[in-house]
Amino acid sequence: MGDIMKKFLKEYLRIIAVSITGLIFSLASFYLIINYYHSIELQKEIYIGESDLNYKKYRETLKQIDDNLTKFGQKKSNNSEYLKMYHKLTSCYSVLNKSGTLATLSPNKQYNSYDIYLLGTSFQSELLNTCWALQLSYIKNDDIIEPFKTVSPFLVNNVSLMGKRVDNALHEISNNSSYFYSTKVASITVRDYLSSDYLMIAESYNDFANVILSLSELINENGGN
Repeated sequence: MGDIMKKFLKEYLRIIAVSITGLIFSLASFYLIINYYHSIELQKEIYIGESDLNYKKYRETLKQIDDNLTKFGQKKSNNSEYLKMYHKLTSCYSVLNKSGTLATLSPNKQYNSYDIYLLGTSFQSELLNTCWALQLSYIKNDDIIEPFKTVSPFLVNNVSLMGKRVDNALHEISNNSSYFYSTKVASITVRDYLSSDYLMIAESYNDFANVILSLSELINENGGN
């Protein structure tokens, strides 16, 4: 009787082990399938053309900044505060044109979510950190001279809003996929979200460029000889 019970238990445990193995295999197969479709969703692309309004505005604003900085440089101002701002804006102008930013986007191409995500992280690392934090955040100081003191609260608030907007876009990109079977509706939804995220990031680039433009106009208007 003891041997029969042992055989029964062994067979019972074998059946359980096979069942568990089958269940694990089924779950693994299911997750492989949905991750495959997930990867398809992440590869959905949007088209950014040469006539894209945000791209054109950004390039035009950079040209205006360059013109203002060139004009100020020709004035040979002796005002140390305006010269300080001029050098910082010159550094920021280089950052605005840096590889990986909206300025160096190659238009007339398809871009996927990873491309747009990199554009957003470049805004954070180059414009917010390198330009704003390292070069221009001193504009918040109480001893900043006029007219920078007048515009400081407005500019600081705007930069903060840009940072939050890009954060939201990057967060949405990270979660922008169905993780289910790819369908026409899911594909359209992913593209719509990606287009929206690109617009938020591109508009932030434009708004930041306008901050630099307004400061370059101030040094031209008030910081001459």
